Amino acid sequence: MPAFHFRHIKELYPVFWSKSIELCNAVKATLDHNTTQVLEIGHYSTQVTLDIIGLAGLGRDICSLRNSDDELIKNYEEILEPTTEKGVFFILHLIFPPWLIAILPWKLNERVRITTGNLKRICTEFVAERKSKMRYEDQSSSESRDILSIMIRSNNFSDVNLVDQLLTFLAAGHETTSSALTWASYLLSQHPEVQTRLRSEVHTSISDAKTLSDPNFDIADLLESMPYLNGVCNEVLRLYPTIPVTARVAIRDTTVAGHFIPNGTMLFVVPWAINRNPALWGPDAGDFVPERWIDKETGRATMNGGSDSNYAFLTFLHGPRSCIGERFARAELRALLAAFVGSFEMELANPHEKVVVGGTVTR
Repeated sequence: MPAFHFRHIKELYPVFWSKSIELCNAVKATLDHNTTQVLEIGHYSTQVTLDIIGLAGLGRDICSLRNSDDELIKNYEEILEPTTEKGVFFILHLIFPPWLIAILPWKLNERVRITTGNLKRICTEFVAERKSKMRYEDQSSSESRDILSIMIRSNNFSDVNLVDQLLTFLAAGHETTSSALTWASYLLSQHPEVQTRLRSEVHTSISDAKTLSDPNFDIADLLESMPYLNGVCNEVLRLYPTIPVTARVAIRDTTVAGHFIPNGTMLFVVPWAINRNPALWGPDAGDFVPERWIDKETGRATMNGGSDSNYAFLTFLHGPRSCIGERFARAELRALLAAFVGSFEMELANPHEKVVVGGTVTR
């Protein structure tokens, strides 16, 4: 928990911003050599979010924007690339015990063992490398503010547990925000008027164009105070929650909305449905309306989007089992979207293409 405290997240904004600028530079370089001027944003969003979690999470620059052949990237892209086969694999693990699926003569079993084995080995090397560096650096320096360093200094984790934690937040910390940035670019391309208004706010708030390329610019308070930027980010996260469904198991007999739930029952919580429910959000629940997150009287961003309950927005869930990285993800998305929209105009390569939402754990 201390590693994800809001004060610590503010200290990480320079990392988010510098990598956002690096993303823009990489895209510009690609477009300068691409006569078709068509860009696959999903690939770049995966690279930049992996770079961010590398620096902010591990204190290590993975440099995936400059080197897409990195072993870590290849393994995560293989294991997270959505396919029908992986979808079946995932669903079977919800229904049957893992040992039963593991003994099936299924090639995917072997690939999963190899890729997860590779990732565990890489993370074990990360832990050893970070511990070695921490012995020789000033612990109050900016180099030791990454999540892994804070976890190591807490002395609450064994090396094996540190590796397990790394595997979780490396995957969750880059794939989720990567998807959110991709959906943001899609929605802004569909709504050019929203894109234009957001770009205007970015350029007005950051009036000196040079600051857009200055990685040392103090950006945290500025980004958090921009109402339309926060409205756009919140609306993207509402309409396209990266984790659209999750499960809980009742530990005792209980009731939910008047329905009896026996002890041991698996319950599905579906943010995708709740976030789009007209009963909670009104008749325009399925529309992209960033203004719903801005108070009409004060002009400031709100956190309820006009709904009567905080529980109408379930992207990060709520309570003690809510997403520990919510502040991290929100800050990261603010920086990425502000830098990207401030630097480029976007439109869909094929405006008439029917987009079908896919994925396994994430969407």
